[in-house]
Amino acid sequence: MRNSIFTKAAISAAGILAVLALWQALAAKYPPLILPSPVETLEALVELWQSGRLWANSLITFQRTLAGFGLAFLAGIAVALTLHAFSFCRWMLQPLITIVQIIPPVVWIILAVIWFGVAKDTTVIFLVFVVTFPVVFINVFSGFGGIDAKLVEMAEVYRCSPAQVIIHVYLPSLLPHLVSAASVGLAFAWKSAVFAEFIGSSSGVGFALSMAYSNLETEKVFAWTVILIVVMFAFEYGVLGAAKRRATRWVHHE
Repeated sequence: MRNSIFTKAAISAAGILAVLALWQALAAKYPPLILPSPVETLEALVELWQSGRLWANSLITFQRTLAGFGLAFLAGIAVALTLHAFSFCRWMLQPLITIVQIIPPVVWIILAVIWFGVAKDTTVIFLVFVVTFPVVFINVFSGFGGIDAKLVEMAEVYRCSPAQVIIHVYLPSLLPHLVSAASVGLAFAWKSAVFAEFIGSSSGVGFALSMAYSNLETEKVFAWTVILIVVMFAFEYGVLGAAKRRATRWVHHE
C-alpha cells in the first residue's frame, strides 16, 4: 500500500517537473512579456505574498465563492426534493432550469452588472449561484431518482420514523451525489467568481488578474494563475477528497 502511494506520488512529481522543464525551455525563447519563466513567476508570487495582496484578494474571492455556492447548494437540494415529490412542479420548473443552464455565463455577468452594479459582492455571488445551481440540482435530482422504492415501501411497512427513513434509506443514496455536486460545483463556483471579478469588481483575485493584464505584468498573471490552481487542488484533494472517502465508508457501512 505504501509502495503504491509512493509510486503514484513519484509519477505525479515527475509530471510536474516535466511541465516546469518545458515551461522553462519555452520561456528562454520568448521575452517575459509573452512568457515569464518559472523563476520570474515565483518572484511575482513572493512579491504578492509580502505585499499582503495575495491573502487579501484570495480571501475576498473565497468568501464570495462560498456564499454563492452555499446558496446554490441549498437551493439545488430544495428544488430537487420539490420536483421529486411533485410531478407537476417537475413539468413546470425543469425546462426553466435547463434554460438557466444553457445561457452562457457572460450573459449572466452582463445582467448582474446591470442589475446590481459594478464592484458589488452581489454581482459575483449572483453569477456563482446561477452557474452552480444547475450542477447541484442535476446531481441531487439524479440521486433521488436512484433511491430504491422497495426500500421505502419496506420502511413504511415496518413503520420506521421519518428520521430513520432519511438516515438509512435516503442518505446512503444521496450522499455520493451530494459529494459529487460539491466537487464539481465548487470548481465551477471558483472559476465563476474569478470571471465575475475580472469583469465587474474592484477586489478579489479576478480583479487582481485584470489589473495585471492591464499593466502588462504577465508574470503576475501567471502568479495568480498558480494560486488559483493551488487553491483548487487543495480543495479537491484535501477537503473534498476526505469527504469522498468518508462518504464512501459511510455508504458501505450502511
